[in-house]
Amino acid sequence: MTGGFLCTWTMVSAVSVSVRSLVEFILRSGDIDNRIPAAPDDAMIEGSRMHRRLQKASGPDYEPEVSLSCIYTYPDNPDLRVKVEGRADGIYHGTLPDDPHGERGTFVDEIKTTYRNLGKMTEPEAVHLAQARCYAYMYMQEHGLGWMYVRMTYVNLDSEDIHYFYERVERNQITEWFDDLMREYGKWAAFTSNWISQRTDSIRTLPFPFAYREGQKELAADVYRTIVHGRKLFLEAPTGTGKTIAALFPSIKAMGEGKAQKIFYLTAKSVGSRVAEDTLEICRSKGLKFKDVCLTAKEKVCVLDRPECNPDACPRAKGHFDRINAAIYDLLTTADNFSRTTIQEYAEKHNVCPFEMSLDMSLFADCVICDYNYVFDPHAYLRRFFAEDAARENYIFLVDEAHNLVDRGRDMYSAAFSLRELNAMSHLLSSKLPTIAEECDRCAAKLSAVSFRSPARYTLLFLPKWGFCFPLSRNISSGSGRRRGEGNGSLRSRPVSCRTRF
Repeated sequence: MTGGFLCTWTMVSAVSVSVRSLVEFILRSGDIDNRIPAAPDDAMIEGSRMHRRLQKASGPDYEPEVSLSCIYTYPDNPDLRVKVEGRADGIYHGTLPDDPHGERGTFVDEIKTTYRNLGKMTEPEAVHLAQARCYAYMYMQEHGLGWMYVRMTYVNLDSEDIHYFYERVERNQITEWFDDLMREYGKWAAFTSNWISQRTDSIRTLPFPFAYREGQKELAADVYRTIVHGRKLFLEAPTGTGKTIAALFPSIKAMGEGKAQKIFYLTAKSVGSRVAEDTLEICRSKGLKFKDVCLTAKEKVCVLDRPECNPDACPRAKGHFDRINAAIYDLLTTADNFSRTTIQEYAEKHNVCPFEMSLDMSLFADCVICDYNYVFDPHAYLRRFFAEDAARENYIFLVDEAHNLVDRGRDMYSAAFSLRELNAMSHLLSSKLPTIAEECDRCAAKLSAVSFRSPARYTLLFLPKWGFCFPLSRNISSGSGRRRGEGNGSLRSRPVSCRTRF
């Protein structure tokens, strides 16, 4: 299974980690396998809707969305404290369904939505159960309970079938289990706490690495004020004026003051990535303790001629999640610049996927250098940072050559429909799935009508998450030299404006 890990550090020397991040990182295991169908794009929205529906139907005694947390102190290192926090889907009181006259107790309910066949499930997923157990531990600690029930609720979003799993946990039993979990996490917490202390101290004494050019100091001050006040800054300056260091230096200083947890340096070209990496290396030569990762496209770092991410085709995919944490810790404690070459070297050493390893290293990097699409593309963005259920942190976004976002946004947010493919699909499905074939015919008919409509008509589409505004241009083009997604009776959207969030 995949997993993500995201921790933060507060000024009171306590590492903070969410329950979900903790269990998914420490307990993950198994293979990379892209043959397992991915969830639809709207799965998260549908899952949240189902959560609310089940919680509302559970009655007045069911308390939904209960926030829980605890501070864990390591017996052998009392200066190291970890704040574990999360939200249980529900807390209620009752008896087991198959034993209505049995002992009445408190339940912690963890709801998971899925598209899998629930009839074939014989036990809950280990990571899901671990998440619920963490909530049970924290609730018992807070309320002084000697035992409680854990209920895992699985719901199929297609059929709306519900399957329950129950477990009774004793306080001494769950305490021992939680201690084991936190011992596994101990080295990561210790490293995070020590590293951020070193980083903060180095940032305080970091000088500007060059003599200021004309206007450069004022620019750096403007960037710093923008970050402090949570605003946006648009900068246009000639090449060679030192924009990169003038943007990165105040961003690093702001991180040292706890005003941000991570910097995302976004660029459209690999040369921009190299400039950012070189700039950070110069700062490190002046004493800065700072880790950065440069994300590279999967096709460029894959050990195969063509990415085949499953254990049958790729030897590194098999057991990847059994080995990846050791690889991460090895690199994390050895290098500060997680470059493409360095990641490939350590991925080969530990026999893991270099692309997946680079994504994991982004969780530990102070600065993530990457292409625009890792933030803005609705299909490729880094879900571990920007998904709806991801931890909300203070990030700094530095967008290099932001004027390129217009064309890139056009590619990211445009949809193309092919009349030829619709007709082929209708023919293919006509005998076995006639209802779907009829829908294809209806779409094809409307698309054909659009191709002869003049003048072009527009419908506005506003995407509030990133502030993009599109008129959907119903134009049909034909002939040679057409752009990707155009021609052959294609319907394409065209963005007219964009606003980036700094």
